Amino acid sequence: MKLLVDDEIKIEDWNQLLEENKFSSPFQSFEYYQFMKSLPDITANAFAVDSGDGLLALCVISILKEKGVASYFSRRAIVYSGPLIKDGEEGMKGLEQLLDGINSQLKGSAIYGETYNFFNYSDYKHIFESKGWTYYPHYNVKIPIRDSKLEDILSTMKYNRRREIKMSLKAGAYIKEAEKSEEIADLYHILVDLYKSRVKLPLPSLEFFQGFKQSTIGKVLLVMHEDRVIGGCFCVFLPNKSIYTYYYCGLRDYHKSIFPAHLAVYAAIEFAVKNNLHLVDLMGAGKPDKEYGVRESKMRFGGDLVEEGRYKIIFNQVLFKVGVAGLKLTQKLSLSSNSQ
Repeated sequence: MKLLVDDEIKIEDWNQLLEENKFSSPFQSFEYYQFMKSLPDITANAFAVDSGDGLLALCVISILKEKGVASYFSRRAIVYSGPLIKDGEEGMKGLEQLLDGINSQLKGSAIYGETYNFFNYSDYKHIFESKGWTYYPHYNVKIPIRDSKLEDILSTMKYNRRREIKMSLKAGAYIKEAEKSEEIADLYHILVDLYKSRVKLPLPSLEFFQGFKQSTIGKVLLVMHEDRVIGGCFCVFLPNKSIYTYYYCGLRDYHKSIFPAHLAVYAAIEFAVKNNLHLVDLMGAGKPDKEYGVRESKMRFGGDLVEEGRYKIIFNQVLFKVGVAGLKLTQKLSLSSNSQ
C-alpha cells in the first residue's frame, strides 16, 4: 500500500471509488477538492491509499482559518462528511494508513483535525481511536427522498411547517437558481446578518460563495418575492445521490405570510425530487446533551435525527486552548456590541 497526496492521485481511480462507495458525498469528490483549492483563503489537500489495484481510502481535507491575527490560532483541518473507505478488511487497513499519513503531514499546518461525519462510521471507531482521534456525539438531520413526490415529502412535515411553506408560495414567493453574481451577493449579505446577529461563528468570504455558481457540484437556490432576493440556500450535491444544505438563510419578519428560511430548505427538497436524488442532508443539528433550537427547526421538515458524530484529533494542545478562548471572547464581544 502507498500513500498518495494531491496530484499523485489518479482522477479515474478517485471517481471509481466515489461512484461505488457507501460513504460517497460531494465533499469527497474531485470537483469539491478543485473548488476548495481555487479559493485564496483556504488550503485543500487530498490523501489516498493505493493498493496497486485501486484506492482503498481517500479523504479531502480543507485547512480553514480566520483572517488577521486570529489566523495563526484558528488553523483547523476539516473533513466534511468523512473519508471514503473501501468495504472489507482491505478498506480498514487503508484507513489505518490514511490516518497515519494525515497525522504526520498535517501536524505542522493545523492545530487540530476534525471529521464532520454525514455517515455512520461506528465500524471504524476502533481504528480512528487507535490513531489518536476521539469520537464526539453529534446529530445530523436527513430527509429521505428516493422515489418520493414533493407532496409525499410535504406530508411528513409538521403541520405548521407545511402550512407556512404553502402560505409563502401562495403569497407570491418563488424559487429559482441564481443567475447573476449580484443575486449571490444579495443572499450572502442576508447570511452575514444572520451570522453576526445570531450564530456568532466565522463565515467564509463572498468569493467562496460566488464560487458555487462556477462549481459543477454547487447550487445556489434563491427565494424570491417581487423580484427581490429574500433568502436561499448554498448547496452542494452529488448527481443521483444527495444534496447538502451547506448554508441557508432568509430575511426575518419579512412578511406575515412569507417564511423565507423555510422556503430555502424547501428549495433543496424540490431540487432533490426533480433531479432524482436519494437524500437531502440538512447537516449539523448540535450535540445530544445540549438544547439547540436549530435542531428543532430542522426536525419540523420531517427528517430523521441521526447521531453520526465527529472524530477529532488535537495536534497542538496549547494553541488549541488559545484558539478556543479567543473564539469565546469574540462571541462575547459580538453579543455585547449587538445589545448596545
